[in-house]
Amino acid sequence: MRIIGFSKRIYRTSAAVFVLFMATMVFQAQAQKPPSAQNPPQARTIRVNVGLVQTDVMVFDKQGRFVPDLKKEQFELRVDGKVQPVEFFEMVSAGTPHDLEAWAKAEGQTLSPAPVPAATPNPGRTLLIFLDDLHMAADNVMQSRNAVINLLNTSMGPNDRVGIFAASGQLAAIQVLTNDKAALLASLAKFNYQSPGVQDLSYPPMTEAQALLVELNDSTALSYFVSAILRTPLVYESGRWRQVGGSLDVRGQIPEAERQARRKATALAEASAAFATRTLAGLRSLLRDAEALPGRKLVFFISDGFVLQYTRSDIVNRLTNLTTEAARAGMLIYTLDSRGLVTGTPDAKSTPTPDPEGARSTLAANEVSASWDVLNALAVDTGGRFLKNTNALDTALITTLSEISRYYILAWSVDREKLKADKRSTIKASIKGRSDLSVRVRQGSLDLSKLVQEKK
Repeated sequence: MRIIGFSKRIYRTSAAVFVLFMATMVFQAQAQKPPSAQNPPQARTIRVNVGLVQTDVMVFDKQGRFVPDLKKEQFELRVDGKVQPVEFFEMVSAGTPHDLEAWAKAEGQTLSPAPVPAATPNPGRTLLIFLDDLHMAADNVMQSRNAVINLLNTSMGPNDRVGIFAASGQLAAIQVLTNDKAALLASLAKFNYQSPGVQDLSYPPMTEAQALLVELNDSTALSYFVSAILRTPLVYESGRWRQVGGSLDVRGQIPEAERQARRKATALAEASAAFATRTLAGLRSLLRDAEALPGRKLVFFISDGFVLQYTRSDIVNRLTNLTTEAARAGMLIYTLDSRGLVTGTPDAKSTPTPDPEGARSTLAANEVSASWDVLNALAVDTGGRFLKNTNALDTALITTLSEISRYYILAWSVDREKLKADKRSTIKASIKGRSDLSVRVRQGSLDLSKLVQEKK
């Protein structure tokens, strides 16, 4: 009995020790467990949504020659006035042997006959030629066609891709980029005069630019047309009319004559805006189709010019959006006035009207500048150049293509989340310590939120 009782006590004691031992082990295991496993803290995620925006830059000396061999650290890039570190930098040369000869001649060098090393292949150029046949006189259609043919025969390289387009759509058959020169020349030979544009056949004849001035209440334009309608010299000043000559008193007829002039201006301005909208829509469609193409794209926009009717619809916004889309698509637009040398004097073929105050000459001078505004804006706002007052259109095309086949690419970082849609930014670039060099970069206000690319 005593032995049995002793055994029971040992068993109870052993069981108690075992329970205590297990409890101790569990406690120690829990004590050794890292705090993070017991109560993991909330993870804090920092997101940085960074992309790159790039721009093409060309640098020229005082003689207008491209400056090669510049380094990244020599460039100063400013966006909205703030200096931006250049994160990506590259110089690109995409010329043909003809261009190499032109560059060497311009730089006073002898072109080496040795072939270009295979390690530096010529990427070729993407060239888009847009013929604004909605705003082109018949003789200028012929001149423009011959200039483009000469360009293809002289400067097109085997790696170049070319597309030729017309505002009217008459060249739809070749709206595909190709390096087949024969096909381009064959199709271009069919390019013909398309449209007389906006014309006023009534008396006194009014032009698109004059219609805009009348709508803007310009006193010179109003005085000229009301005087011509009544065949009596009149002056419009500070909202009032004054007769300055003539044997008959026409003051009672002035209100109706003014209404007639304004109605004529309204009709012409609407027709003018419709033609301009069609041209800009065609160019915008081209930009959108070419946006997916790799690399930089060059656009030659050849036109007699046209008037932006600021009082009509959203024509100015269309132009601004177009230049931003050109930047996003990596396009530079070079505009050429197909009229050649423009004097700004009254056209001898136009119907003469009484003009004792000499207003006709003033209006004719404005005619030229008004038709140039859109060509200048398209070029400057995309980093290109407006070529005007040259009767050698074919030479201008060849020289310009050589000039723009070398350029630098600069890129900087942006925080996507801080970019505001529809906020316009300006980009400026310069060469440190070299005020003698001119730097050509996109001058327009650009929406960076539409230009940002993935940072690789």
